[in-house]
This record gives sequence, structure tokens and C-alpha cells, in this order.
Amino acid sequence: MGFQVSGKVKKILFGLVGLGVILMVAGIFTQKRYLFPEVHDDHHLTVISNYEGYSEEHYQAALNDLKKEVEGALGEDYVIHIDDKSGVCTDPTHGHDHEAEGHDHEGGEATADHGDEHADHAHHGPAVLWHISIEAKKQEEAHAEGENHEGGHAEEHDDHNDHASHGGGHGHGIIPAEELASMFENGKLSVKDAENRRLWSNLLVNGFFFFGIALGALFYLGLHYATESGWGVVLLRVFEGISSAIWLGMAALFVVLLASTFGMTHIYPWMDNDIASTDAIIYGKGAYLNKTFFWIRIAAYFGIFGSFMMWFRKTSRREDEEGGVELHFKLYRRSALFLVFFAVFSSTMAWDIIMSIDTHWFSTLFGWYSFSGIWLSGMIMVMMITLYLKSKGSLEYVNENHIHDVGKWMFAISFLWSYLWFSQFMLIWYSNIPEEVTYFIARFNDYKYIFMGMFAVNFVLPMVFFMSRDTKRSAPYLIVIGLIIFIGHWFDVFCMVMPGTVFAEWDYGMLEIGMFMAFLGGFLLLVFKGLASAPLVQKNHPYLQESIHHEF
Repeated sequence: MGFQVSGKVKKILFGLVGLGVILMVAGIFTQKRYLFPEVHDDHHLTVISNYEGYSEEHYQAALNDLKKEVEGALGEDYVIHIDDKSGVCTDPTHGHDHEAEGHDHEGGEATADHGDEHADHAHHGPAVLWHISIEAKKQEEAHAEGENHEGGHAEEHDDHNDHASHGGGHGHGIIPAEELASMFENGKLSVKDAENRRLWSNLLVNGFFFFGIALGALFYLGLHYATESGWGVVLLRVFEGISSAIWLGMAALFVVLLASTFGMTHIYPWMDNDIASTDAIIYGKGAYLNKTFFWIRIAAYFGIFGSFMMWFRKTSRREDEEGGVELHFKLYRRSALFLVFFAVFSSTMAWDIIMSIDTHWFSTLFGWYSFSGIWLSGMIMVMMITLYLKSKGSLEYVNENHIHDVGKWMFAISFLWSYLWFSQFMLIWYSNIPEEVTYFIARFNDYKYIFMGMFAVNFVLPMVFFMSRDTKRSAPYLIVIGLIIFIGHWFDVFCMVMPGTVFAEWDYGMLEIGMFMAFLGGFLLLVFKGLASAPLVQKNHPYLQESIHHEF
């Protein structure tokens, strides 16, 4: 029985893509580069960044504009002074206490001396180093007035200054240095990211995630043929339809990798010749991590996976027309070959596209960990598509036992993923080797809630809700919990990529939501197009009757 996508569904999906693109474009203008504050006391803080790109002309103009914004950030009640020491030596023997930094405003000699002290050293300092002091305006006016009066009048104003500075000045109950620091931390005070790091990073996240969904369906399709399973024959066209959308993720990954190769983005440090030639660890991995060999591997991944996907689809359609068992055994043999390639490439692909972002770090479990997430995401998509088709009167031979089996796969692979996540974390954290544990330190320091929340969702929900036989046969449970886990695994990929590309400067807003919506809508359009290209049941499959009468 054929399947045709309704006009209403097409409109919804095209609308999803359109809305996603609008949000994504709006989100592009919210990309920021953060500066990092350190509060010294209620009225003094240091703002720093080691990003060398700030020396570029367009960033210098943006930083000058930011200075003006900082000076007025706390309103008219405060006067903010910025002592710019960017690029100046910050040798620790010189100290960075407030007197040394020129924060003693009685005379200002400390500032001049400290500046001369730095000038005597030709060492390169942080790209941005601002020493910021904050005064209450009335305090500054009182200080100026005190200089014009004699004796007791000055003392009277000094008493007033002490009172004004108490509790943040003017009785507002804020600590000005902490208030200003929070504006730097939340990105309110920042400059536009000229490298579009969030854009490229999100393109990589969504490209890998949706490529992985299609690849997970393709893997199970090959596994089903290679093991000559009978129960899932009535679902094989669903696996085919999902795997046919592999081109979307593949195209997104190709764009990101090509842009990285030509220096349009700096996701992969080992692709930067200056870094690769001076970094001992990256230089030692040069035999594997070099652009020529990298592109040979990428071409092999995309070419082999795409070729097998098209061959499976073409051969299954021939089987519909010709019948017999010759094509069945051909599918059986070719699937075994596919699984050999997949066993190797599923790991090396994860190393190349994801793990090499954190070039200093490596994990022998990372390939298996990535594979389990890919497989689980693919099975969730199979479940969602199957339930949708059943609700529309298609897949008439699919019964609750087939649904139950797919639910069991979701349950089992969730535990496989959780086991690999914990094993990788526990072994690295317990051994406490600096070059290994740094991977998790970055995620705990800057992504703590999203990183741990993602694990909790992807482990606890399947364990609690899919343990029961009844819930694995209940469409409402499967849809709600499946969608939550699906989004949870998107955040899994998010946590693989973002800490190594945008570091602590991540955000979640219109750009992330919009790009996910656009990819999801485009992916489903390709899936439905694939499903509509052939009957939903392989009518001449040798095990079709076994699948139709599948019960347990």
C-alpha cells in the first residue's frame, strides 16, 4: 500500500523549516564574544581575555564601543574608570593587587609606576586587560569639593564619602563591581563574534545529529538483513525511508568541514598550520590528523554509507518486482560487508568529526559512545514515524508486538548508552590524568546543568517508564518519553561539540532553536519523500508472513 504525504503535513513541515530559518537568521545577530571579569572588591574588578583575534582592526573598534557602553552601564549614579593594560606584561612577580594596579586614587602615582614597570618588559600580555574602578558620583563630587575647602569641611565630606560607599553607594543595596561583573558574565557587555562560532558549531551539532539518525536507521537495516530477522520485515521500509534522509546531515557536515579546511572557522585546532607546527601533542598526531588523510576518510565515510543506502533501497524494490530468494541472499551477503565497514567507520568517523575538536584529548570508548547515541536516536525516529503512519491508517500489518519490540530496543540501547557514558567518565575521572580529565572539567565548570541533566534524562526516563511491558506498547508514553529522550540526545551532541568550539561563551537561544527546527522539518520532508517512493510493505520478502503474524 502506497503512502502519500498530505498537503497539510507538507505545509506544517515547510512552515517549521521557514520559522526555523527566520529564528536562525535573527539568532545570528546575537552571537557574542565574552570578556571574563574578576571582582577584587566592591569597587574594583579586572576584565580579561586571551583571544588574540582582538588585535584585529574590527575588534578594536568594537572594544572601543564596548568601553563607552561599560562606562554608562551602571547609570548616572556611578562613574566608571577603565585603565586599559591590554597586551602589557602580566608577570606574576609584579602582582595584581589593587595598589599595584593603580586602584589607589590618592594621587595616581601607583598607576604611573605600574605602567612604567610593565613598559620595561617586552612580554606579551593578555589581548584584553582592563582594570576597572567604580566610584559613586556623589563621592567623586564630594572628593573634588573637599580639595577646594580647608580643615573641617574636608573632614565632613570624608565622613559623607564613607557613608556613600557603604552598601554600594546611595543606599541602592547593590555592590557595583559585582553588578558590572554579572553584565560581562551574562553577555550583556560583550562584542559581536565576527567568527560566527555559534553558527558554525550549531551547524556541526545538527549535521552530526541528523546524519547520525539516518545512519542509525541504515545500521539497523543492514543488521536486520545480515541476521535474517523476521519480526521487523513490515518495518523495513520505515528504516529505508529514514536512512534516505542521510543527505541532509551529510551536506551540513560537508559545509562545516570544508569551511574549517579553508580557515573560515576554527573548530579544529589541528587544521591551523601555526598551531599544528608549534603544539607538541598536535604535531605528534600529524600522521593521522592532516587535511589530506582527513578528507580521504571523510570521502570514504560519505561514499560508502551513501552507496549502501541507495543499494539497499534499489535492491529491495527489485525484490518487490522479481520475488524469489536470490536477491534476499544478495542482501544478506552485502549487509554483512556493510557491517564490517560500519564497525570501523562508526568509530573513526566520531574521532574525526567530533573527538578531534578537543585535539589534545582522546578516549578509547568515544567511538562506541557516539555509536550508541546514533543508534538510539535512529530507533526513536523509527518509533515516531511508525506511530504516525499507524495513526493515518498505513502499516496495516504492524501490530502492538512490533511496537513493543521497537520499544525494547529503545530501552536496551538507552542502557548501553548510559553504561558507556558512565564508563568513559568514571575511568577518566578516577585516573585523574590531566590531559584526559580536562575534557570533563570543561563540561562540569561551564556546562554543568545541561551536561548532567542530559545524562539524567537519557538514563532515568527510559529506566522508569520503559521498564514496564505496558508502557512499551502505549503510544502516548512512547511519544512523550521518546521525544524527551530525542531532545536529550541532541543535547548530548551539543555537549560533545560546544565546550571545544565556543568554550565558556555558549548560549542557547533563537539560533539554536531555529536551526534545530529547520533541520527537523527538512529531515522529515526527506523521510516522507522516501516513504512515498515505494509501497510500505516489501511484498516478496521471504519472511513477510512471519512478520505479519509476529506475536509474543
